[in-house]
Amino acid sequence: MKPNTRILDYTTLIQDGVLTLDDVPQDVKGAVTKWVRYLSGVEDDSMVKDITAEKPAVDTKALTASIADQTKKVLNNDSSTIK
Repeated sequence: MKPNTRILDYTTLIQDGVLTLDDVPQDVKGAVTKWVRYLSGVEDDSMVKDITAEKPAVDTKALTASIADQTKKVLNNDSSTIK
């Protein structure tokens, strides 16, 4: 079923952050909710896409040492080995 102009208008206002679903009139609330979910890519019954990805561990000691070494080289005007 294609949405009518009124449903598309409310959908656009919700996507732009002007309105929330609570502000939509009851007679079109179901259709607007359906189209907001469809256009945002929600595929299951949750209202929020919550994709949690595991972040790889970063060796901050190596980064800190590298930054400190580079800083020393810059301060000592040793530009021959700066990466």
